[in-house]
Amino acid sequence: MNHEKTLQQLRSQAVKEFLSLNHPHFLGSEALVYIPVFNEEHTIAKVVEGVRRFCNFDVIVVEDGSTDATLSILQHLGVEVLSHPTPMSSWNILSALEVGHALGYKYIIKIDGDDQQDPRDIPRLYSHAIQTGADTVIGSRHLERFSAKIWSVEGSGMWFCSKLLYLLSGRRITDTTSGFKLWNRRSAQVIIQAFNEGKLKDVTTFLVEELLITTKRNLRIEEINVAMYPRQYGESKCYASKKKLAMFPFNLVRSTFRAFL
Repeated sequence: MNHEKTLQQLRSQAVKEFLSLNHPHFLGSEALVYIPVFNEEHTIAKVVEGVRRFCNFDVIVVEDGSTDATLSILQHLGVEVLSHPTPMSSWNILSALEVGHALGYKYIIKIDGDDQQDPRDIPRLYSHAIQTGADTVIGSRHLERFSAKIWSVEGSGMWFCSKLLYLLSGRRITDTTSGFKLWNRRSAQVIIQAFNEGKLKDVTTFLVEELLITTKRNLRIEEINVAMYPRQYGESKCYASKKKLAMFPFNLVRSTFRAFL
């Protein structure tokens, strides 16, 4: 059994075990706020408390096998936690979408656990979805102007992904790699189904492939302008190695082809 299939089985088993339990901290709100974390001991408490302060939605933390004090902190916060035994990167999005969809939530909203995003924007994502009927709402860093350094590796990657999406779908999405996003039940179902059909298998290109798939299905995707702040602790988990970064263009082409099959 290869490594990818092993990870998929571990992820699926973690979701099944979570769904088999009682969840005393879920109160039946219309939306579920999802926070992915991996080694965020310095920020996770602030993020959870901020989410609770600025919205009345249920909260789930998807914990990716942290080796620091993250899990211990979560246990004291009284929050629902789905624990993966090993890092899943973007696949933890699938776990949250599967849980949210299975438990009947109308919306699943993702905010990262690194304190780079403002929890006060969660109600804005939600309100925009309600007002426009959007299937996906993205919190964009670049809606008013492109804020990344275009010649940096990150900036050029963001720019290229946006141009690729426009070329293939005709949709202008300014922040294709944003970690601040809302999905409704329809978009969650499309993503879950796509994964079950063999798509969305590359964690490094998951976010772009997801948008290619949902635009192909004519889902309505909207963006709102949000502020994002520099990471104060730890490092980005987007590319854990130089090898993955070097393989990104090849993987993106492969994911693009797969999305349009």
